[in-house]
Amino acid sequence: MKNKKLTQLEVLGLSVAMLAPTGAMAFNTAGAVANAGMVAPIGFLLAGLGILFVGISFVSLGSHISDEGSAYAYNSKALGEKAGFISGWLLVLTYVTFAFSSSAVVGNFIDVFLKNFDISLPVPLYVILVLLVGGALSHKGIEFSTRFALVLELVAIGALIILTAAILLHGGDAGINAKPVNPSNGSWSGIGAGMIFAMMSFAGFEGSATIAPRATQPHKAIKVAILGSVIFAALFYFIVSYTEIIGFGTSHIGLMKNSSAPLNYLATRYVGKWMAIFIDFASVSSYFACYFGALNAGAFMLEALSKNGYLFPWLGQLKGEKETPTHALDLITVLALIFYAIIGIGFKVSAGDYYNYLGTIGVIALLLVYVLVSAGAIAYSRKHSDKHSFFKHTLAPLIGILVMIFPIYSNLWPIPAWPMNTFPYIVFVWLILGFFVPQKKKK
Repeated sequence: MKNKKLTQLEVLGLSVAMLAPTGAMAFNTAGAVANAGMVAPIGFLLAGLGILFVGISFVSLGSHISDEGSAYAYNSKALGEKAGFISGWLLVLTYVTFAFSSSAVVGNFIDVFLKNFDISLPVPLYVILVLLVGGALSHKGIEFSTRFALVLELVAIGALIILTAAILLHGGDAGINAKPVNPSNGSWSGIGAGMIFAMMSFAGFEGSATIAPRATQPHKAIKVAILGSVIFAALFYFIVSYTEIIGFGTSHIGLMKNSSAPLNYLATRYVGKWMAIFIDFASVSSYFACYFGALNAGAFMLEALSKNGYLFPWLGQLKGEKETPTHALDLITVLALIFYAIIGIGFKVSAGDYYNYLGTIGVIALLLVYVLVSAGAIAYSRKHSDKHSFFKHTLAPLIGILVMIFPIYSNLWPIPAWPMNTFPYIVFVWLILGFFVPQKKKK
């Protein structure tokens, strides 16, 4: 920004918003349980550990490279310009699909929330309203966006902490036990498939890297934002997913995996109807923060790629004293409206399926980015031997790569059911298209 740099808290706000911890626990746990069963918390813990090692690679590269563009900027220096572009190209797919998918979930939870007051309107109307309001608010600039998203998420986290404490104090459905953390009560293939939903819950932690160069202390800001958000989320997800399973009861796991609003059920059962209403509102806030964060991260990624000679020059234009990429923001908003009109309304895909389908595509693309950034951390350190640390630049990236490959493989084999079996190939097609995007000479 010309007049004001972002604070560390504002940079942290984007990562926390994109993680959407409350929304993740309101929606993603059911998907994780459907694949992994009662041992889903193990998947969340493994995902958190893997993401932490990937986060170390982001911090390692971000501490030396402060150009805008996150993974694009990092890997352009570490692996070469084309590898850098492919990293950014994949991130565009991730952030755009996250913005699309999370907006639908906001509409879904608005419907759940308003039904508490006997207000029932078509969910597509809510989704369209979310996209229009979010698109308009995003023009206020990244400073407003990060603060607004962080406040929404903090309110939501507070509500979920209260509910979690209530369930644990009650002893859950049949007492607190170790079944959800015993791998013998599930299968590793199931845990791997469930990790996609766990990864979906961590996805976006690196979002702060897209705006960190605008911070007063870029290197410190990215370290605090990335490692801080990942460590908090890993502990939060493990405890809350365990508590949800204990709340439903390990003998009633089928009820949880088929639930469209598990937190609503638990709040009503263990606290009361008023808490369910509060949790429903918290879920709206959390997913709106996620949508808002993805919208902004996607726009800044488009701006960075366009500014560096890819895509269209007008996408790289910044407007106003807040230097906001309004053209990129508007493009994502318009595409989201068109896509939802065709898929969500035209093909009558439910908000839940819309979120799961697009979110899975985005996560698979993001896992590839994480692999590339981890490889980039290794390559960059080899070029700068004076900055080499075996743990940070070799061991951590290798562990991150291995953990990221696990859920990718689990979504290829055993072959998932339709349409999930097509999603890895959609990402592959997008990846191949990226190799044919030329870099234009910058004016």
